[in-house]
Amino acid sequence: MAIFRCSRCNFIQESEAALIGQDIPCPKCQHQNKVWDTTFFVSKLLEKYFALHQSLKRLQASESEEDAAPAETPRSQDFSSTEMLSSPGQALPILRWFERKKIAVEINPKAVDTTGFFDEVANAIAEDYATLRPLIGQICHAYKENYNGTTIKLANRKADEISRITHFCKQLHDYAFLSRLVQQKSEKSLRLILQPSPVIRQFFNGIWLEWYALMQTLDFASQRNLPFSCARNAKITLPNADVYELDVFLLLDQETPICIECKSGDYKPYIEKYRLLKKSLGLQKSQFLLCVADLPDEHAQGLTSMYDITFTSQKNLLTHLMRL
Repeated sequence: MAIFRCSRCNFIQESEAALIGQDIPCPKCQHQNKVWDTTFFVSKLLEKYFALHQSLKRLQASESEEDAAPAETPRSQDFSSTEMLSSPGQALPILRWFERKKIAVEINPKAVDTTGFFDEVANAIAEDYATLRPLIGQICHAYKENYNGTTIKLANRKADEISRITHFCKQLHDYAFLSRLVQQKSEKSLRLILQPSPVIRQFFNGIWLEWYALMQTLDFASQRNLPFSCARNAKITLPNADVYELDVFLLLDQETPICIECKSGDYKPYIEKYRLLKKSLGLQKSQFLLCVADLPDEHAQGLTSMYDITFTSQKNLLTHLMRL
């Protein structure tokens, strides 16, 4: 079974299963929308419903509080598929922290809204980056050259690797990160037709690592069972007028800051920039982390010894956080 829902006029109808994954015009307003598998669509709808229900319960419980300070983080809280973090009061302690530092800050609350699928895909990339790195590289190259797609060759790969790559590409298609996915069995390849959306393009170009770092940071905060505030892509202006964008910023218990900068490509030209940023924020070495995709452990250890910031790969990010 398949289902069509228009994001513009909310028109909804059943569709033919053969149309799953295709973009078709809405019969009512002609706006292009994707046809979804009914089971997948309903499961995601239920996830968002229960996440919003939990958010509503937390908001109702905190209405009587005189300030908009963040609520206590519930033990084992799942922060996927929730708008809770994008509420106006969630980032208030961070705003106050920067105000005390006399640093101007601009926060986009929607940057930590996890109701989309960015965190799920980011986790899939980070957990199997050694296998998926060439694929991500091909996608980025196709975007750079303004190609409409790219072909992933599978002929010379091991069976387990083929299975993981195929599963990931199907996930990309299910979550609409690809316009189309064609499995060419005779040629032992996958044809990926890219989404033209700038948001998806930026995601593959490195933003995926920011999303992964954010989710790891939330996992850490939840395990610590302390009140916290978080922000992604916060823009700060120092007293000397220097401007920075902070990839991930966490404030534990309204007083302990943690800053994580992410690099999926060459990080070496940015080391001095981050060292100066860490100094300007007045953070300890353990509180400022540079997360580099697949950075070897020995490199991370050596660089941490050389510079006044902490280096880590995405695999060891949570381990470093838990040492704080």
